Amino acid sequence: MRIGIIRNCSDPASYDFVRDKGMSFMEICCNNTEEANNFIEKSVFIRDNLARTGISLSSVGRWNHTLNKGGTADSAEKEVYFRQLDTAVSLGAKTFVCGFNRDDSVSLYKNLTGAINFFAELIDRANGRIKVAVQNCNWNNFIVSPDEWKIVLGELPDLYLKYDPSHAYSRGANYLAELSDWGDRIAHFHVKGIIRAGQRGIDDPPAGMDDINWPGVFAILYSRHYDGDLSIEPHSAFWHGAMSEKGIDFTYSYIKRFVL
Repeated sequence: MRIGIIRNCSDPASYDFVRDKGMSFMEICCNNTEEANNFIEKSVFIRDNLARTGISLSSVGRWNHTLNKGGTADSAEKEVYFRQLDTAVSLGAKTFVCGFNRDDSVSLYKNLTGAINFFAELIDRANGRIKVAVQNCNWNNFIVSPDEWKIVLGELPDLYLKYDPSHAYSRGANYLAELSDWGDRIAHFHVKGIIRAGQRGIDDPPAGMDDINWPGVFAILYSRHYDGDLSIEPHSAFWHGAMSEKGIDFTYSYIKRFVL
């Protein structure tokens, strides 16, 4: 396994940061169409900075999805996903991650059928050049749990998961059981802490300073032969500004002990 981090692709200092911390890769995440188009337009800039620093690009993600309209992916929105996937391939990324929003104006059947059709098209577009994975984050995405995975991933053997235990934990799901049952379909893994007080979410602190059973997580990942990347996702309301780098350093030091 390798350790890397999500960083801003537009800032040369982001690439230096990853290299100087001794991490192996960067992950790039885009939260809307504008950011996705910016990633596409900056492909040469990204390639040059990856080469300059000697790090690699592990995963490219698209979040906050609004492409599902009536159970069908909007053609213009879908084209941006296709172009983003192609750019990710050209930059040597291993995984392209996205989701599919639910449209409550149509039935669950139509939503699931729309998701299957959309991911089938993405997989066809990838053509074996990159793994396509669905996120387990529910930000405008409903393919987040075994109930949906049994149907969508069951229909699409070449669709994988980007897994983050904190999302399952925040929903009250058993993340260790999900990892055990679906570990062989995980293509990319996010490292993000989470802490709750009863039913209240408190913060997303550095991994190792949170509620997640990280030894158990890694025991299951190894038992399911996961040998992919571990991407740190700084996502805290507190660990920002002057505390940001300290939190990243803590997470990196803590998680390294599990990489054998």
